[in-house]
Amino acid sequence: MASSALSALLDERVLSGVIARARSATTLASFNDQGERCGWCSHPIRLIGAVASVDSTTGEILRTYSTNDEPDGVLLKACGTRRATRCPSCAATYASDARMLVRAGMSGGKGVPESVSQHPMVFATFTAPSFGAVHGTRSGDRTPCHPGASKQRCVHGKSLTCWQRHRKDESVLGEPLCPDCYDYQRSILWNATCPELWRRTTIYVRRELARQLGVDAKQFDRELRLSFAKVAEFQRRGVVHLHAVIRLDERDDECTAPRAGVTTSMLIAALHAAVQKVSAPLPRGFSDDSLGLARWGQQLDLRVIAAHEQDSTRTSDRGSDETSAARSSRAVANYVAKYATKSTDDAGALDRRLTSLDDLSARGVSAHLYRLVETAWNLGVLAHLPRLRAWAHSLGFGGHWLTKSRRYSVTFSFLRSQRQAWQVQRRQGIANASAPAIALGVWKWVGTGWRTAGDEWIAALRQIARLHSRLEARDARRSEAETFTDIEHQWTSEFSRISMTSLATMSPNIAKGEMSNDRREGSDEGE
Repeated sequence: MASSALSALLDERVLSGVIARARSATTLASFNDQGERCGWCSHPIRLIGAVASVDSTTGEILRTYSTNDEPDGVLLKACGTRRATRCPSCAATYASDARMLVRAGMSGGKGVPESVSQHPMVFATFTAPSFGAVHGTRSGDRTPCHPGASKQRCVHGKSLTCWQRHRKDESVLGEPLCPDCYDYQRSILWNATCPELWRRTTIYVRRELARQLGVDAKQFDRELRLSFAKVAEFQRRGVVHLHAVIRLDERDDECTAPRAGVTTSMLIAALHAAVQKVSAPLPRGFSDDSLGLARWGQQLDLRVIAAHEQDSTRTSDRGSDETSAARSSRAVANYVAKYATKSTDDAGALDRRLTSLDDLSARGVSAHLYRLVETAWNLGVLAHLPRLRAWAHSLGFGGHWLTKSRRYSVTFSFLRSQRQAWQVQRRQGIANASAPAIALGVWKWVGTGWRTAGDEWIAALRQIARLHSRLEARDARRSEAETFTDIEHQWTSEFSRISMTSLATMSPNIAKGEMSNDRREGSDEGE
């Protein structure tokens, strides 16, 4: 990484930009201050304008600000992306907010009562069905990919066996054994139907719970509430699966625990029953024939979320009697935050929407991804699928990556406002920050990204320094508190590696290996 930074500095444009920025100590200090305020974002938004803070009681102008006083006459605002492949700094902020949002709904905080940790609550993973045999890992690295007789072949003459024991970082993972046998059309339409399938799943879960309690669905909705937070993750084969924290509450404004008799085991049973029954119609494809129904895959993983670090039984549709430590709220929050910052593909080539298939060809994706995106693009010409072209870069999935029910916990807006208020208080003092004031201003966008290659180089170095500072602070907290769980450690290592790679290359397109956290993810890829 040091050699990469040195070679970048030797570039004439970078060197001249750094010298020009360092020519004035005052200007450099102001530039550093702006960079710190935007988190040394990889693609900051440049704004011009002015704002006045006015006392809402007296009308007195308390403070004024103008970009005329800033270096280059602009204000730098962080891009705010969630994708680590585009901006590690903003993705780290998004991941921190996502972690806090999810954890508050499990253990309290930020206005959520701590008593929620005692509610019936599980961490669920919903997978997609199979659309064709793909390369994958089986039970770690011990079992061959697709064992079988070597003479087994499909109708296209391709072998249906693979005796390789793939590593988790191999590029072949998720690639179909026979691309002509793989059902690309159904895969894309399943992704497009996934948000509706999830909506119906929450309805079916409530119905199953009502049945267990001996009441009708309307009475259940009057008395109890199903709260959740979920994140979507793309598997290597190009289909989404969902990770969700699901909680039962009393239906009131205080987020109290449900009445006696409503247990976690009831919630688990309701989820199993709902997943077996729920379905949603797939849209018609190229042939205009009905393609049947969208359903969840055979693998449903449910884990009890532990208020404390006690042991709990892991339940699975496969009937496994395997036991493992219950997921702690911290581990689950980090697990969700990790996936909230991932992209459709490993390298971030599909971070942006397409303008044409020629645009796709220039992005250098794998043959399997290319065919998935091409299928989504072509399906978009159908009158009843007008939005598929807009979502071709996400393989037909048009849902939000991280969503929650209204009463699960706080919102991203709340967390951003809290952080902004803290920053204002730190800069201006408690007395000024507490004055009742309104802001009146006018802003205009003038560009995106750093103005010179030298500024971009400085920002990349400062991002690396911020990353090291975060890791050192995390290590210090780790030495004072209990040992982090394996999931949290994996998330930290993976996100840090992604960030360092992105900054070293100074490019939005980085290569990062997919990480499997447990046996479940590896086996999903082999369906």
